[in-house]
Amino acid sequence: MKRITAIILTASVIVSTAVLTACNNENSKTENSKTAASSQVSETVSVQESKEEIKDISAVEAKEDISASALNEINAFIAKYKNVPDFSSSSDVISARKIASDKTITLISDNSNYSFTSLVTGQFISAAKSAGFKSVVANESNGTPSFFNDELEKSIQESNIVLMYGDIDKDPIASAIEKTQANGIRVLSAGNVGKDQKDHYVDYTIPINYQLAGKLLADWVISANKAKVNALAINNSDSVLSSSIYKGFADEFQKYVTSGYCNVLSGSTLEVNNGLSAKIKQAIDKDPNINYIVVLDDSMIGDAVSGVDQSGKKIKIVSTGGSTAAFDAAQNGSIEMLVAQSYEWTAYAMVDYALRVLNGSALPQEQDVPVRVITSKSISEDLANNTYSGIDGFYEICFGANFVTGYSGLWNL
Repeated sequence: MKRITAIILTASVIVSTAVLTACNNENSKTENSKTAASSQVSETVSVQESKEEIKDISAVEAKEDISASALNEINAFIAKYKNVPDFSSSSDVISARKIASDKTITLISDNSNYSFTSLVTGQFISAAKSAGFKSVVANESNGTPSFFNDELEKSIQESNIVLMYGDIDKDPIASAIEKTQANGIRVLSAGNVGKDQKDHYVDYTIPINYQLAGKLLADWVISANKAKVNALAINNSDSVLSSSIYKGFADEFQKYVTSGYCNVLSGSTLEVNNGLSAKIKQAIDKDPNINYIVVLDDSMIGDAVSGVDQSGKKIKIVSTGGSTAAFDAAQNGSIEMLVAQSYEWTAYAMVDYALRVLNGSALPQEQDVPVRVITSKSISEDLANNTYSGIDGFYEICFGANFVTGYSGLWNL
């Protein structure tokens, strides 16, 4: 299958400032403010409340050994996510270029230094251009409230709709968000909370099922150890997304594990490659019964691998993520399994949702952004069967290209 759009992006393109013919179309803003889009009720869920969901499962209630039928059910569920996912959407077909031709869309991301964020940003620009937006604004982010405030202020003059991607704390910038909204510009959020949660202050939270990744992490370790699991979960204390993934993990863990526990070690972004591996080693040294480490933020994979190496023990590691480093760790066997996320699919899903908000279309209850279970073996098999001309990196072929074709059809391109 041939790719419809180029997906190999150099680092300079991905992280560089991308302002494509900024415009100030007051007529479009007036139209934007009057569009009768179905309203998504915004609930106030503070970032701190989300982070407090990360709790140790000190022990599960002792149960009889897991049944063969339950194990078969878990393995069948995992198997559904081992292959390139099919594109699936129940949304109505829309005329993307008619909706977007006179409009500017702005993406404000959490931090351009994050690998996955940079990849999402680059593909977002490509997807928005394909959809027909007159201008795309996606400036390099340093992750500070002052940057977010400045971008929101500029969007009042430049844009018709704003998407905020990733772990952006909305509390310090609430006034800027409200000012943007007061000027008739809808503000959307994606990439931090699960589909059943609402990000606060924004008009819409794109419903992506991040908890699915956590469920698959749990199912993998449950299957591998026949529901007797002593896990150490590595959480990013600065990431709301990390807690969303953990919720899916914890629910499945408590449902199926018959004997064991899961302790949570939280580290900050500043501790990555700066002391976190030592903390992980200390946790391993204190608990000789750990049989799995579960990484909830792919920026911490390297520290988890290093911590295990320093301990001298053979403990298996599973993780979720979509950075190139995460794919490399799965490919070289540093981690046993990766629940992979697609930066390309995420970007297209964000653009699709924004188009529907602008058009006043019915909004999906869940936006199609799948995950895929991969291992070193499955990567080798996929690379051997690679039919994509000029594409060699596995992270570029992991999710195929049928979602590009799918969205082209949905957008009537």
